[in-house]
Amino acid sequence: MGSSPDQRSRFRGALLGVVVGDALGAPLEGHPGLVPAERVRALEEDHVDLLYTDDTAMTIALAESLLERGELDQDHLATCFVAHYRRQPDRGYGPGTARLLSELAGGAAWGPAAASQFGGQGSFGNGAAMRVAPVALHAGGDLSRVGDLARRSAVVTHTHPAAVDGAVAQATAIALALRAPAAGPLDRSAFLAAVVAAVGDGEMADALRSVSDLVESDERPSPTAVAARTGTGVAASESVPAAIAASLAWPDSFVGTVRYAISLGGDTDTIASMAAAVAGARLGEDAVPARWRERTEAAPLLVELADRFAEGAGARRAGPAN
Repeated sequence: MGSSPDQRSRFRGALLGVVVGDALGAPLEGHPGLVPAERVRALEEDHVDLLYTDDTAMTIALAESLLERGELDQDHLATCFVAHYRRQPDRGYGPGTARLLSELAGGAAWGPAAASQFGGQGSFGNGAAMRVAPVALHAGGDLSRVGDLARRSAVVTHTHPAAVDGAVAQATAIALALRAPAAGPLDRSAFLAAVVAAVGDGEMADALRSVSDLVESDERPSPTAVAARTGTGVAASESVPAAIAASLAWPDSFVGTVRYAISLGGDTDTIASMAAAVAGARLGEDAVPARWRERTEAAPLLVELADRFAEGAGARRAGPAN
């Protein structure tokens, strides 16, 4: 596999994973059942530009807010979400998120507006998880910080416990991947146990535990088995475990992870985006095929944002100047 990627390469890999997985998975979003391998390969081999969706748009907004404010400022984050939505409302935002962002644009406060969604239970969708990668980078892979930051970033739009826990699970998985050795086998059992521990008890923890026997086996689980066990819909309790399972099914291959994630069907762009963020965080930017990067809209912007996070992490490690 070569030398282990440095932190900058891993940060780049994580955010490139977000946009490449999103853009590759988007044309097949909503596919009923498993996606045949030949359809995935045809998409890879095409020459058309790959366009990102709301997954990446909200990731960019979260990254820009963190970098501008130097902290997770929920009011500022809500403003950034609204600004991106107003500029490009046709990025594929779900109806609940579009309605919420329209309310915020009209002056509603984000807290009550988010809490009132879906009859007061809050959104249980994967929107908070799909965008959370910048939180892991901002925390520099620090597991003691990433859970709290993920929760605070989630509730700006998603207050249902499963949606919040989905963001924690995904951010924790990326943080673990940033710290994991790229060379040698990944301890998949310990990895999944750490994600479950970060989430605590509840619907998300149960959904993650349900795939433990699949991903901890010496044999790679079939997409059929994972999709049947997790589901592949927009609910965080389905798509987040599916994405983490995909990243653990192919822990040493970015390409394998993305292909596997898309093959699960359903919410293909979000599942592939989340799985690829984990893979990129562990394997680094060189694991992302150049042909995919070159076709993917805004890939250079995601690299630039990753570098800014890496510079901030480096400055924190160096400490104050004497």
